[in-house]
Amino acid sequence: MSKVLTSILSDYGYNLVALPKEDIAPLLLLFKNYDSVSSAENNLQKLFAIADSPPPIIVKDKIVAGLQGTANVTFDGEAGVDVLDWLLQKLKMGKLGGKFKLDGANTVKISYENVLEDKVGLLDLDDFISGSEPDTERFKTFKQKLENSELYVVNAVLKSNSFSVAVTGENGQQANLEATIKGILDANVDLKHNSDNSITLKNDNATPVVFAFKAQQIIYDQKQWWEFFKKDEAQFHIKDQQGVILKSESDFPTISLKTGTDLIRI
Repeated sequence: MSKVLTSILSDYGYNLVALPKEDIAPLLLLFKNYDSVSSAENNLQKLFAIADSPPPIIVKDKIVAGLQGTANVTFDGEAGVDVLDWLLQKLKMGKLGGKFKLDGANTVKISYENVLEDKVGLLDLDDFISGSEPDTERFKTFKQKLENSELYVVNAVLKSNSFSVAVTGENGQQANLEATIKGILDANVDLKHNSDNSITLKNDNATPVVFAFKAQQIIYDQKQWWEFFKKDEAQFHIKDQQGVILKSESDFPTISLKTGTDLIRI
């Protein structure tokens, strides 16, 4: 699949999922895999034994007003058709299959609507990690990755079950996707033709799929020995600096996973 041509979401700190799906959620562990990351297919609580601090509280299904109208991703023709076909199937709208083909001279713009966010507070997340012990005896495969600070934890996801799509040709003309879409749509899907020649598709009965996420690096401070043999135990955290004054959670200093507009396959 080709790379994204443009997306404003990366300016907000989000990473783009190559093929949107349901099973990406806050607390999902990711591990560094060469120049990208892969899913560990387990959440943070599986690796970190609960100590005195409770698990982080997840805020679910919060409408993200600030991203309405800006959750746009533009693909080249071939990649856009692949994503569109995937979305139609995942949101139980129908199957595009080979009924619509484009080449590199075309672009496909997908705009996610009614965007919802699931997230865990960064302060709660740091408190949980720093107050818990990783179970490295059971999960020895990830012990080295933990000590190399090569693990990330997802702290927020964006999801939707509604999107608009527009196809533009090389000279700017709009390609007629609507006729093809109408021929494959499920009866439960709402279709609306917009004034900009895009079409909006929505299925209220479908589980929203995640199309973007944020993740924070789990930082490892190894055990150190100070003067007079005072021992400073090894610890894990997502906070990147000490002694800072936080005015709000947005000031919380972390090392975020940032991939620009490269697609993440997790």
